[in-house]
Amino acid sequence: MKKEHQRIENIFKKNGGYARTKDIINSGIHSHYLYELVEEGIVNKVKTGLYFWDNGDIDYLKNGFVKANEIVPKGVICLLSALSYYEITTYNHFEYYIAIHRKDRKPVLPDYPPIKVLYFSEKQFQIGIKEVKLNNNVIRIYDLEKTICDCLKFKDRVGMDIVKEVLNEYVKKQDRDIDKLLDYAEEIGVLDIAKTYLEVLI
Repeated sequence: MKKEHQRIENIFKKNGGYARTKDIINSGIHSHYLYELVEEGIVNKVKTGLYFWDNGDIDYLKNGFVKANEIVPKGVICLLSALSYYEITTYNHFEYYIAIHRKDRKPVLPDYPPIKVLYFSEKQFQIGIKEVKLNNNVIRIYDLEKTICDCLKFKDRVGMDIVKEVLNEYVKKQDRDIDKLLDYAEEIGVLDIAKTYLEVLI
């Protein structure tokens, strides 16, 4: 690895796997070396000016869950982030989706980890929350069945290709709980679409 690439990696490590173009430039490294890593597939672009070091190190992602929950302590990990946690999608997870109650004030968000906040109604926010221990910390996340229902609710945001992939993987799971999924689906108003997909897959 070039010494410039090693210096860039150190910057990403310092920031939990994320870095901005200006972080690289301000460290006296030409952005050309960053773009080389992008071309090699080691670094992935999250959005304009923000990148993620994608070397398959799951600790970056786990630490990101913890950090995101610290930044939004009243929030719950949801949608694509929860899908990544449950390892039920091939989607590359570089941003953290967190649900908060629609009456809560929008939190102040840092540049990284990149966090997307969604506002849930009382009913949609409260059901399906569980606490899991991660790297000696406790995070709040929706259980798998609730996550799938939320993805159906926000299918335009998530993307139907991901929704279909997730449902295909879910019905193969030995520990699936279809009754719970349908109960959640009825609670948040996606029962018809959930039934339609499940009837095809089961």
